[in-house]
Amino acid sequence: MISERARPVVGDVVRVLSDAYPLGTAEPWDRVGLIVGDPALVATGVLVTLDATAEAVARAVAAGANVLVTHHPPYLEPPASLAPGPGAAGAAMAAAQAGVALVAMHTNLDASVEGAEALPRLLGFTPVEPVRHTLEQVSVVVAYVPEADGETVRLAMSAAGAGEIGAYTGCAFTAPGTGHFHPGTAARPVVAARTEGVAEVRVEMVAPRHRVPEVLAAARAAHPYEEPVLLAVDAVRGLADIGLGRICTWREGATVRDAAAHVSRTLGVGVRVHGLATAAVSRIAVAGGSAGSLVPSLVGRADVLVAGEVRYHDALDAMAAGIAVIEAGHDSTEFALVGLLAQTLANGLPTLRVVTELEQTATWTLEA
Repeated sequence: MISERARPVVGDVVRVLSDAYPLGTAEPWDRVGLIVGDPALVATGVLVTLDATAEAVARAVAAGANVLVTHHPPYLEPPASLAPGPGAAGAAMAAAQAGVALVAMHTNLDASVEGAEALPRLLGFTPVEPVRHTLEQVSVVVAYVPEADGETVRLAMSAAGAGEIGAYTGCAFTAPGTGHFHPGTAARPVVAARTEGVAEVRVEMVAPRHRVPEVLAAARAAHPYEEPVLLAVDAVRGLADIGLGRICTWREGATVRDAAAHVSRTLGVGVRVHGLATAAVSRIAVAGGSAGSLVPSLVGRADVLVAGEVRYHDALDAMAAGIAVIEAGHDSTEFALVGLLAQTLANGLPTLRVVTELEQTATWTLEA
């Protein structure tokens, strides 16, 4: 829910983006969400760009923005210390000194339908299915409640953010059971203990892991018991349309050379190709950025992989499986995501000034 303040705060920026691209769908090794900054700080503006660097922080300040939203986080492993200078530590230090919040939407954006289909649609390909389905990191919150209060507790948990599954809200599983307890001398039980037990219901709801404290607090506040039994267990949930990369179709009769030339023209970059130029192309796998880890999932499903880059030995594995690889550059294959992030913010926070940075890259190619 967006803050009702006249001016949005940093936390509102994070909520709009994480509602669109749930943080729990990020890869386990990733760093997403609010990396640096105070969620209660009033947002003066947002600069959206690809990379979180000290230079990007300076550009945000120059643009009058105190929030920097990027696709790539400043680091995956937190630096041992923060100090002015180049690299991840310097970027985080620059942001902290300038009062600029850093927000990253990385593999959770990659795995979303909009994020995964941005590059294929830019290239004019037709997405069919994810290359690899994502497992969302969630928690299952469980409450044991007297029968008469089960619905009250369920609604409170739902209002706190539990039970949201895709386009559905208020999702829960309830089952009847019997609760047993023996109150001590200092206890003040709402229901008197009985030999046969007390009729209760077990309420289970899925919740994003970062919302678990709020869900537990809401359940506790709505629960009639003095000492309610409330549990939260970490789990993963399989997703239908969410996942990295997309298997796509293109025009009939195309070859690897045709696909490479098309990618080069559309993105305006030189490309590097691994594989036979004359090989026929029926299905094309597309993934922005680094995509070597997806190669095993493509065997028998695609004839060519279009990606930012792959490691040499991953390319060898792909070619051995009959899959050509077209490398178009990590940044070039992800610039479309910058516009997607900016549009999401503009739609969700129409009163907030959002500046979309043009392509910033120092990468170039020299013809052989």
